[in-house]
Amino acid sequence: MNRCKDIESHQNPITKYVCEERWKQHALSRVWRHVVPATIPWKHYNKKIEFSVVSYNILSQLLLENNKYLYRGISNSYLKSDRFQLIIKELESYDADIVCIQEFDHQNREIFASHFGPKGFDNIYQRKPHIPYQEKDDGCFMMYRKEKFKLIKDASLGLFKSSEGLLDKPNCAQIALFECSDGSQLCVANTHLLYNPRRGDIKLAQLSLILHHIQQTVNPLQQCGGVPVVFCGDFNTCPSAPLYNLMKYGKLQYSEFTPDKISGQKGFKKLHKVAPGLWNDKEMGFHEHGLVKRDENELAQCRETYRSLSQGSSLLAQSFRDLECSKCSDLYPYKQGSISHNINFRSAYDHIDSDGKTKEVTTYIQNDARTVDYIWYSNHDNTPQNCAHGHSCDPHCSSSVLTLKSKRRLLTKPELFNMGRLPNAILGSDHQALHASFTMHSEPVPNSSGRN
Repeated sequence: MNRCKDIESHQNPITKYVCEERWKQHALSRVWRHVVPATIPWKHYNKKIEFSVVSYNILSQLLLENNKYLYRGISNSYLKSDRFQLIIKELESYDADIVCIQEFDHQNREIFASHFGPKGFDNIYQRKPHIPYQEKDDGCFMMYRKEKFKLIKDASLGLFKSSEGLLDKPNCAQIALFECSDGSQLCVANTHLLYNPRRGDIKLAQLSLILHHIQQTVNPLQQCGGVPVVFCGDFNTCPSAPLYNLMKYGKLQYSEFTPDKISGQKGFKKLHKVAPGLWNDKEMGFHEHGLVKRDENELAQCRETYRSLSQGSSLLAQSFRDLECSKCSDLYPYKQGSISHNINFRSAYDHIDSDGKTKEVTTYIQNDARTVDYIWYSNHDNTPQNCAHGHSCDPHCSSSVLTLKSKRRLLTKPELFNMGRLPNAILGSDHQALHASFTMHSEPVPNSSGRN
C-alpha cells in the first residue's frame, strides 16, 4: 500500500479509503481521559486560563539515517523525510496551544514555521551544542500560540560543560517564560536527555542543571509559590526509576545506585555505585543540595527561624530538619551523595491504562515498548511540608495554581504491535505524542481563606 502522506492527495479510492479508516481508528483510540478536578478550598481566584500542551519526539532524520539497523524490516517509504508531513498532520489534529518537540532537525524549522505561522504560532529553537566528533543536527523546538502566550524570556541552554566532566554530551534544553493572556506567567521547559542506558549519572547531572535553571527562572529566591511550570521531554528514564523519583519526590540519594539503575532502562554487570560528590560545583555553578544560590539576607532569616525552633521543642527542631528545607540546607548536614529540588512536580500520565493493568508506552523500537517521555507540571500544595518556611501558604503566597484537566490516552504495547512497527503509515515517528490539557488559576482574591 502507498504511504499515507496526505489522504486528500490519493487518487486511488481504495488507498484513500484505507488511509482514512486507519486515521479514524487511531484518532478513536487516543481519546481524552478526564481527571478528577483538583479542589482549591483555601483560595478563590479572579482569573483562569485553559490551554493544552503536546510533547513529541519526532525522530531526527539524521539520527534515523545513522541508525538504520534499528528500523530493519520497516518499509523505506516510511523512513523518508516526507514522514514529517504525517507528523504535521497529527499535530494539526491535536490543536494544542504549546508544542514541545525533541529531535527536531534544524532544516525543518522553516517548514514548520511556514505551516503553523499563519495559524497564529511563533517558535523558538535550541540546537544541540557543536562538539568535535559528536556533531548533532537536531535539537529542541517549541511552538506557542501567540493569542494566549507572549514570550518574555528565553533561558534555553546547551548541556555541554566540559569534555572532561560529566556534562560532556551535546544535549540541550529549552526554558521559556511566558506572559499569558490573562496577565499571569507560565514557565515551559523542554529537553531530550542522553539515551545511553549505562550513564544514568550523566542524565542526573543534565537534569539537575536544567532544574537549577528552571528554579532560577521562576523563583530565584526560592520564595513560597512561584511561577507554575510545565516540563516536557524525552527523559530516557522509566517510571519508578531513581531519576523519575527525583522529579516526583524532589530528592534522590543517588549514591545508593549504579549508573545504569538511575534511569531504569537496563541492568549491566560490573558497574560501581555512583560516588558522592557527583560533580564539581564550580563546573555546574551550584551545589548538589540546594540547586539555587543563596541570598545573605534570606540566610539570616532562615538561621533565626532555626534558632528559635531549636530553643523551643527539640522535637519541633527535628521536624524542621526532617523537612529537608532547600532554603536552609546550610544549617544542618545533608547526607552525602544526595540531591534535591523544590518544585512539586507531578506527571500528567499515570503510566497505566484505564483498565488498571496494561502499561502505557511512549516509544516502540525493535519490539521494545516502554515509557521514556513525560509531561510534568508543578502541583501547588499549601501544606507546611511543601513550604520552604514551614508555614501554611495561605495567605502568604500569591502564586498561580496549575491543575491538570485531561490527557490524551496513549496506545498500549499490544495496540502498537497490532498497528505495526514505528514509523508506519499512521505515525511518522517511533514515539507517541503526549497531550495534556491544563487550567491555570491566577490573581487570588484577597482575604478569601475559608470561603466555600
